[in-house]
Amino acid sequence: MSAAAPTRRIVVRLRRLGVFAAAGVLIAAGLVGWAYWRVHGRTLIEFRIYQNSEMIQFSDFGEPPQFAIWLEDPETDRLQTVFVTRRSATGDWEGKAECPAALPRWFEVYREETGKDGLPTPDAPAPDAVTGATPTAGQFACRIEVEPGSRWICWIEVNIAADFSEKHPQYNEQTGIEDTHMSGQPSLLYRGEVEAVVGAQITPAPYGQTLPDTLRGEMKASLDDITTARDIFTSVEIRVIRPPVKLF
Repeated sequence: MSAAAPTRRIVVRLRRLGVFAAAGVLIAAGLVGWAYWRVHGRTLIEFRIYQNSEMIQFSDFGEPPQFAIWLEDPETDRLQTVFVTRRSATGDWEGKAECPAALPRWFEVYREETGKDGLPTPDAPAPDAVTGATPTAGQFACRIEVEPGSRWICWIEVNIAADFSEKHPQYNEQTGIEDTHMSGQPSLLYRGEVEAVVGAQITPAPYGQTLPDTLRGEMKASLDDITTARDIFTSVEIRVIRPPVKLF
């Protein structure tokens, strides 16, 4: 065997490795391109909420707040729930059949969406797709995909149980009315308008409060009688993003 034979074999093997490496690069590039193609032209509205953990800890029950997020189409008035905490979504109130004062405005949204007259119950809960465990950590985030360029009114309703105050006591001595649902201050509503253009961002502030003991979630814009409930959320951010790129 000549001395050149081993050299030729090495060259052949190197060429084969080069072909395999080139094929690997092409496959990887194809996967990356496919991953980007999948999210091209798609938009998400992302909600980021930062809760006041200290306030939650020192409330009478020490439970995280109940809250719901939904979208409203300003042209058609169509409502779409994005997220709602588990107790409100399932009617699991630990000893109470129902708690209409928890999120009265979202309960009306639920009735409009489903055509039902009552509230969610353990036997007839809200859809799993929008239901989530009540967040206990300080930060919470969720997303929903929308049509690029579409416009939306974003709503968030929040309430923490038993956050009594001078204006909203457990028992009102003047009227003789007791807060049997242990709701405390009424639920607060955040509102913001956004266009589904990537990079858009808004920071909504409290917009109003629901009226206690109303059946359809009526609200008023004044917050003069609201104290600590303003601090349940330390901040609320709504932004429009692209879906994250995932290879697998």
